[in-house]
Amino acid sequence: MKKDTENTKNKYSVPALEKTFVILDHLAKTNRGISLSDLSSELGLPKTSVFSIMQTLESYNMIRKDSNGLFQLGLKLYSLGMSSLRNLNVKETFVPHLERLRDETHFTVHLVAYEKGETVCIEKIEGPGTIRFLSYVGERKRMNTSAVGKAVAAYLPESELQLVLSKGFSHLTPNSITNEHAFRGNLAQIREYGYAVDDEEGEIGVRCLGVPIFMEDGFLFGSVSVSTLKSNLPMQKFSDYSNTLIKVGEKLSRSLGYAGAYPLK
Repeated sequence: MKKDTENTKNKYSVPALEKTFVILDHLAKTNRGISLSDLSSELGLPKTSVFSIMQTLESYNMIRKDSNGLFQLGLKLYSLGMSSLRNLNVKETFVPHLERLRDETHFTVHLVAYEKGETVCIEKIEGPGTIRFLSYVGERKRMNTSAVGKAVAAYLPESELQLVLSKGFSHLTPNSITNEHAFRGNLAQIREYGYAVDDEEGEIGVRCLGVPIFMEDGFLFGSVSVSTLKSNLPMQKFSDYSNTLIKVGEKLSRSLGYAGAYPLK
């Protein structure tokens, strides 16, 4: 039976398409970009074949070429991947973890996905009591004023971070980070501690903690956070609550096929 399956696979294979998949897979593993010559050499493929495939992929925004002539995956592929992920049954996959996080912390929980330099809220689990925050499912936000946004930005490759920076900075409160130098400094702190803090940066009187969610091969899906009144989350409690949040972030990442270290530092 196995032999018959292999014969059928070979019978209907399309060599150019197979080369394309090999090239895309190799680009996905090359974080800093790669030249046409190196790509041809490393894959053992004729340069003319690689050139024609790359030209086609670039015309459809599947790949992009930087100012040094190095090729990387394009945003079209990221957009397609995120569309595929949104077709997952989010409630079945994520919500049980989010509800347990809400029950354990008594805070409001947010789940966001990263898309084209911004975050998109895809789930919100309200905390107990009468306190309600302004966020809503479907909300798109720039990434400098929230724990979920900064938790994502801290682990983006430089090319994606440049897209985030090109969107500009929101200025929602006096505590909002509104310049690149300070933002990059905050992202370095997030990588050091493994979690992000929103200290009244998006809404006065509100504090949030956030951690990233990774997919297979280390790509970022988005992040998860807890939000509450500042009085309910003193700085002395950051360590306790962040440890709880990190465990949930790891579980969500594992559910998406991530097998690396968590958190990354």
